Amino acid sequence: MPYLTTRKHRTRLTGPARAILLLAALSSTAALTTACSGPGGVDLGDDWKGSRTFALAKVNGLVTVVGINPDKTRAESLAVVPQQADDDDSISPHIVQLADGRWLLTVPRKDGKPDRRYEINRTDHTLDGMTGDERLRRITPGKTLVAEAAGLPDGKSAGGTAESSVLVKDPADWTTKRQLKVPGTIELAASDPASDMICLGSGSGSDTKVSVANLTDGKVTPVPVPSGLEVTDLACPSGRPVVVGSPASAKSRDVKISLKRTAAETVVTVDGGRVDAVAATDSSIVVAAATGNDTELVEVDAANGKELHRARVKDLAASLSITPTSTGWLVYAEQTVTRVNLVTGKTKQFDLPGTLLDS
Repeated sequence: MPYLTTRKHRTRLTGPARAILLLAALSSTAALTTACSGPGGVDLGDDWKGSRTFALAKVNGLVTVVGINPDKTRAESLAVVPQQADDDDSISPHIVQLADGRWLLTVPRKDGKPDRRYEINRTDHTLDGMTGDERLRRITPGKTLVAEAAGLPDGKSAGGTAESSVLVKDPADWTTKRQLKVPGTIELAASDPASDMICLGSGSGSDTKVSVANLTDGKVTPVPVPSGLEVTDLACPSGRPVVVGSPASAKSRDVKISLKRTAAETVVTVDGGRVDAVAATDSSIVVAAATGNDTELVEVDAANGKELHRARVKDLAASLSITPTSTGWLVYAEQTVTRVNLVTGKTKQFDLPGTLLDS
């Protein structure tokens, strides 16, 4: 997902099939109490307890926090994000879950002002304002630390080439521990709450450069990318880069996934479909690939690439992100969410209350 754009087919996080959008800070405190009807006539639900994950959607022109209940296949607006005159509507807001379970969201502001940041308070059913002073940075959570990556190059190397900074922060008090420098523009960022290593991708397509950043000591290590691979997405299970892409020219009519594992990384090549999203663990990798008017979810073994499961979501031409839950995978589109059981192949689609902004 590139920075500083409205939402596009994603990945990135973990994350193009999605554009990476950035977080910064807030200087005031806000609280919203759930009710039957919220600001702007947005109907608010009360399923805070049943919501396993959260997303942001535009409902009646307002940014709302949406709770997703995969068990009941239901999505409903739970809170309306405070709207201000200096909100920058050209940049999508962002939502992320930290390793300790907290959910944070931010809304960009115009004229270079710090973005507004809120924490979702599931106990009091409110959005609590947070303080800070960063602008246009996306949070990528690690196990004990978080990285805030700049959305545009904000410095130069000794040789004069563009660099992007990554601030390493302690999520307990948001103090900055160190600053890292990554060549070029960071387009992809992925992490795993089990590790304080994050994976970053700079550039795009076959020119993508991948690196691994150790948040604890600040070391940034480049990772080789195979020649001819059009990199489209990135995952980072336990700090190990999973580089996902397509060959320069398609050779297969059906979605076919191959895997090559080296000491430094895992390279996943997807032939016969457009990669929209990826998620990975130490044991398996799941790819969402568009093929015609449908989307296929394919799970392969992370060690040898053997296909484990496959399911087709009919009439879903593009997915914006995928999220695992105990009752199946959630595949997000602009107006809908589809729960997919990869073992049985069964799917169940349900509507979002508005247009998806981030998930």
